[in-house]
Amino acid sequence: MERKAGKIRFPCEMSLLCGLLLVAFAVCLFIRSGYGVTVISSIPLMASYAFPALDFGTWNIIYQLVLVAMAAAVTRKKSPGYLFSIAVALAFGVFLNFMKDLLSGLPESPELDLLYIILAHALLFFGVSFFMRSYLPLLPVDLFIRDVVIAYRLKYRTVKTVFDVSCITVSACICLLSLGKITDLGIGTLVSAFATGYFVSLITTRVYDRFFEFVPATRFAERLLSDDARGAAADERRPVIHFRRPGGSG
Repeated sequence: MERKAGKIRFPCEMSLLCGLLLVAFAVCLFIRSGYGVTVISSIPLMASYAFPALDFGTWNIIYQLVLVAMAAAVTRKKSPGYLFSIAVALAFGVFLNFMKDLLSGLPESPELDLLYIILAHALLFFGVSFFMRSYLPLLPVDLFIRDVVIAYRLKYRTVKTVFDVSCITVSACICLLSLGKITDLGIGTLVSAFATGYFVSLITTRVYDRFFEFVPATRFAERLLSDDARGAAADERRPVIHFRRPGGSG
C-alpha cells in the first residue's frame, strides 16, 4: 500500500488494541461515575450483579460468545472473522476486569463523578473511532447486528434500535428481579447512546483520516483485510456512524 503524502502510517492492529483499551477503560469509568453504563455493556453488568459468582469481564465474554453463536445461526456459515471476533471478545473481557480493579480506588464526590463521566465519554468516542479505523473484525455485538441486517435485508436503523431497546429492557428486568431496583442505567447511558455516533464521525473524519493512514502490519491482518473484505466492512460500518448522529448507541 502506498503511503499517502503528509499522513502518519498507523498499524490496524495497533488501532484495534487502542480501541479495546480505551473502550474498556471508558466502560469501567462510566460505572465508577455512577451515571450509568454503555448500552452494549449493560446486560453483562447486570448479570454480574445477579450472579456474582462470575465477574463482569467473564459475563461480557459469555454475552459476546452468545452473540457470535446467534450470528453464525443467522448467516449459517463459518467465517474467519467470527474466530477473530471471539479473540477480540476474550481480550475485551480481560481488559474490563483489569480496568475495573484499576479504577476501584478512585475517590468519589459529586464533582469528581461529573469529571469521570465526561472523561469516560471522551475516551469512548476516541476508542470507538480507533475500532472503526482498524478495519478488522470487531466485537461480536457489531458483527451480530451487521449480519442480521444483511441476512434479512433490514434497515440498519431498525435493527440497531431494536437491539439497543432490547439490551436496556433485558438489563432493567435482570436488575429488578435480582436487586429489586434499577441501578447503573442512568443519564450516562442515554447520553452515550445519542452522542457516540456524532462524535465518532467527527473524530474519524476530522482527526484520524486527516493525520493517519491505517494499514495492516502483519500478513494475518492483510488476509483479513482483502480488498473485498475491506469494502464490505466499510459499507457495513458507515451506517453505524451516520445512524448514531440522530440516536445510536455506544
